[in-house]
Amino acid sequence: MATKAKTEPAPKSAPTPARPSPSPLATAFTKALKLVGSGKHTEAAKALATLAVDAQAADNWPMKRRAQVYLALCESKLHPAKAVGVDPITEIQACLNHRHTDEAIKLSEKALKNHPTKGSLHYLRAVAFAQAENAEASAESLKKAMELDANFVFQWHMEPDFNSIRKSPLFAFTEGH
Repeated sequence: MATKAKTEPAPKSAPTPARPSPSPLATAFTKALKLVGSGKHTEAAKALATLAVDAQAADNWPMKRRAQVYLALCESKLHPAKAVGVDPITEIQACLNHRHTDEAIKLSEKALKNHPTKGSLHYLRAVAFAQAENAEASAESLKKAMELDANFVFQWHMEPDFNSIRKSPLFAFTEGH
């Protein structure tokens, strides 16, 4: 004999409370974010600056802070920082790391015109010539680097780029250092 399942009436649900309408500051923030998202940074910056002032007047410090963060983002998009010139030593090292030997030599010679007493530039020039397997020019540059700073001998002993020319008699001046 089959039994009938008792059906119970569904409980009556309470009406969902209506959501309060967003504050004018929240509405302004949402509009400003849409402007940022669509790439309208000039308009967004104006809206966010106004929002920051309004939020401060309303003592809504969290909203002011959020407006300032997005305002800074817009300002960075509108006025990107100017690129700082690359340090010649860094540029030469990058060329050497990529085995752009000719470029490293050119850059080191150019930098040495402005800074002839900078030992690190002479040393990097020596490394570049070592990569090019020009033992004579490499030894000459290394000698000048060591005249300016004797500690370059330690780098010379450790630098693998000198391996192919290290045993040349042109580097005899490094013996005993």
